[in-house]
Amino acid sequence: MITIDELVKNNNLGLTFKSGRSGGKRIVKWAHAVDLPDPWHWISPGTLVMTTGGGLPTEPAEQIEWLRQLAEAQASALVIAPRDFAPSITEEMLDEASDLGFPILGASFDLEFLRLARLVIESVLQAQRDRFDAGNKLFQVYTDALWESSQLDERLQIIGQKLSLNLQILDNETLTPIFNFSSPVSKDNIPYSVKIPGRSQTTLNIINKESRFFDETFLPRILAGLLSIELEREMIDRDGIREEGEALFDDLLNGEIEFGAAKIMLERRGLQGKLVTIAIDPSNKGSRQYADIHHIPEFYKIYPLFSCDENRIFAVLPDDSNLLNALINYFGKGTKIGISSPITAMLGFKESIFQSCLALGRIKESQTDLIHYNHLDLELALGPKTVAEARAVVGHYFGRILEYEQTNSLPLLKTLAVFLKYDGNWKVTASKLDIHRQTLVYRLRVIEELTGIKPTTSLGITRFWIALEAAKTIGLLEDYY
Repeated sequence: MITIDELVKNNNLGLTFKSGRSGGKRIVKWAHAVDLPDPWHWISPGTLVMTTGGGLPTEPAEQIEWLRQLAEAQASALVIAPRDFAPSITEEMLDEASDLGFPILGASFDLEFLRLARLVIESVLQAQRDRFDAGNKLFQVYTDALWESSQLDERLQIIGQKLSLNLQILDNETLTPIFNFSSPVSKDNIPYSVKIPGRSQTTLNIINKESRFFDETFLPRILAGLLSIELEREMIDRDGIREEGEALFDDLLNGEIEFGAAKIMLERRGLQGKLVTIAIDPSNKGSRQYADIHHIPEFYKIYPLFSCDENRIFAVLPDDSNLLNALINYFGKGTKIGISSPITAMLGFKESIFQSCLALGRIKESQTDLIHYNHLDLELALGPKTVAEARAVVGHYFGRILEYEQTNSLPLLKTLAVFLKYDGNWKVTASKLDIHRQTLVYRLRVIEELTGIKPTTSLGITRFWIALEAAKTIGLLEDYY
């Protein structure tokens, strides 16, 4: 479309700047001749107002107010071709136009407004044709890019190359590039930005605005709309992957599948290396909630397993500080995360959940945001610090034993306590319990079946000893000693 400066440079029109030359780059979207005292009621933004001065007030203060209302209506400029007896333009009005950067153009009364309007309208129609052609070009380029690559970042590069644009998609919350510029950008090169509609919470940044396919009012929004469809499609895919992960988490928790057997499924989700279970107490002061946490940029390439109960959120992911800190940032300040030891066949999935909960319970008493269960080993070896922690330990290790004893006569907990008290000595333990050695073997086997922990290994002895200390704390073993 044509600008005010371009109209003035057209010698056939005979237009001159009377004031507001700084607004010469304004675009003219339409032209309207009006001699009414309130032209702002009859125009739309970008209109070139043409008048013979019939509606112009005579007093300086009134002229200033008249001009201000015209500027507030977002007229592009005012062309005055004064007829006889029309009020003169006051110096005060010209000064106000200069302050506002609002162009006032002078013209001869002989100027045919129709000729000026036709020129403006032709420029508008040509701009529409150019816009339509550019839109077709954009759609064609986008279609070609879809055929050339299945990856969005590669398609952005292809589109940018064909349209002479440098494109970037930015996460609105952290300002982290999801897809970065294909070539370096200097600090002085400020991009044109347009928000991408939809759920993605992203912004499209565009560099190289001199491209002939660039139109700030049109093409960026079309491109942003196309990208929103792609980003929404990816979000739908991630929603499905998350649901599969929640089902896998439940299967692991219920023992329907062993963690080792799930290795291939985990690797397909990008979950490789040392994996941990984390328990999260979110502050819910951030930009994300449990329902959409899987859409943060850090999880575009890997897909953690998520689950939750009434008080905590659980996730299985690599022990990566960048991922853990990202969760804290998105859930908000005050979020706490307890981290288990790396999950192994020996540790087991259930045990990793318990460790993460125990670490989370301990971190609530500190000023830190993250704590690993491994860092608590020495503390836990000295026994639980609180009654609540002791109950949690007892419930985790002895819960099924206590349930078993309610319906069976075998004193499993007492057997275990005596066995550990006498350092795992089979003969002494059997004597103290007044049972045969084979009966002791049977009872310890039942304990292993109920808990998944072998009482005769060093790991089993350590865990059960800590649990027995916790049981003493809450008075559960008073009758056994």
